[in-house]
Amino acid sequence: MKGLWIVLVVGPLLVMGQTSSRAYDKVTFKFTPSTLMSLTSPAWQAGFEYRPKRNFGINTEFGSNLSGLGYGVDCFSCSGQQYYHANFKMKEEFRWYMTPGPNPEWYFAQEVFVMRDNYKLRNGYSNQDSLYYTFGRAEYDRLVFGTASKIGVLYNLNKYWRLEMFIGLGVRVHRSNFELWGEKRMEGKPSSDSPFNRARPVNVEMLPHPSIGFKLGYVLWKGTE
Repeated sequence: MKGLWIVLVVGPLLVMGQTSSRAYDKVTFKFTPSTLMSLTSPAWQAGFEYRPKRNFGINTEFGSNLSGLGYGVDCFSCSGQQYYHANFKMKEEFRWYMTPGPNPEWYFAQEVFVMRDNYKLRNGYSNQDSLYYTFGRAEYDRLVFGTASKIGVLYNLNKYWRLEMFIGLGVRVHRSNFELWGEKRMEGKPSSDSPFNRARPVNVEMLPHPSIGFKLGYVLWKGTE
């Protein structure tokens, strides 16, 4: 009798448990081509998403424009031109998949990020408080950190390739430092433009942070739940 109870009750439960398990993307490599289209700080950005559960994911991404490696430190021929610009980004994102199905998968995400920009110029000029100054050398360093809430959708293009699109809004805080060397006051307004003509020596500034873009992903490991 006991054996019959196991067959009739426990057996179907085990079968149901096996058939209800579903495969999902456990670890995915991601590349964000949309970061290369930024007008202010373009960057090569890539990372990984780890999903300990089918409806929860953790994204870690790093980015850099790599331009700091391409400019020489000694650039005496640069006249009023940018000769060095390096930026570095790091982003952590926590996702809740509202529709963790095969296709599509809608999700809500909260991201936190930090970014650093460093610009260097030689033999240019700047505009400060409606006054113009020439300089022999200048450096602008900016540290940005903030957060944003996003909603996105993930499409399964095939068994391994993924396409994501997202949009969101948040807030970011800028901490900046602007230094000049060999500074001299100019009479009148210069006839040419300079990138530092648009840089402001703001110490702390809070701004809205729109987040919009797309990503490409490749699944490295699949799990079941």
